[in-house]
Amino acid sequence: ISAEINAATRKQHARLNDLITARLPLALPPHSSNPAVLGRGLEAFAQIFIAFEEVWQDIEDGQHSLSKYDPDKAHGYDVCSYLAFLRPIGLARRERLMRDLNHIKARTHIEFPPSKYDEALAKRVRDRVSREPHTLIAYAWVMYMAIFSGGRWVREQLGNAGPSFWIGPEQSDKAERPSAPGYTFLFFDGDQDGEDIKLQFKDRLQEAETILSIEERQAIVSASQTLFDECICLVKDLD
Repeated sequence: ISAEINAATRKQHARLNDLITARLPLALPPHSSNPAVLGRGLEAFAQIFIAFEEVWQDIEDGQHSLSKYDPDKAHGYDVCSYLAFLRPIGLARRERLMRDLNHIKARTHIEFPPSKYDEALAKRVRDRVSREPHTLIAYAWVMYMAIFSGGRWVREQLGNAGPSFWIGPEQSDKAERPSAPGYTFLFFDGDQDGEDIKLQFKDRLQEAETILSIEERQAIVSASQTLFDECICLVKDLD
């Protein structure tokens, strides 16, 4: 299913990458002296992670409507049971994103309320994965793989901004300070920088091949295409 997603979204993926790589430098030195502009963009993309991860947490906790066995919905139950064990420990980004946003807000003294587009997008994501839990695979593959691939480059650019950018000039010369404040969501615990988590996720995703129906696979690919289109619109909304 991951190969199908990649093939179906190749052009959109390239377009989104071009948009992000062209705009990221404008949010960093010398164009910006603090992460205020970056915080607005991070808030927007964080809404997507938060939306699908909250539904996923409900599934893992057995709180989804399909989590209780019903003979008439046996396949949906099997899918939810599979999804409950798909995400490896350490993959979720919600808590780190919220911590990063709180740091940026404290650093800049600026709040970043979601725009109407952000809120509408988050609602669409939440509604879709609640209604069609199998589409979680689309959101997980697209968003987490972005962290593992392009996110490595983004992390390097953010690190190059320097401590003064992230914690302020008055704090940048202190010996003790938090590690990578403001962009911890691009890091993973452990000594393999998340590569072990990525491999575990990919291995577990292979099990979906025996569970998903043809219609569900089509819905996952469609959701992936829609997500890329919405992210492209999100970047334009930020402009």
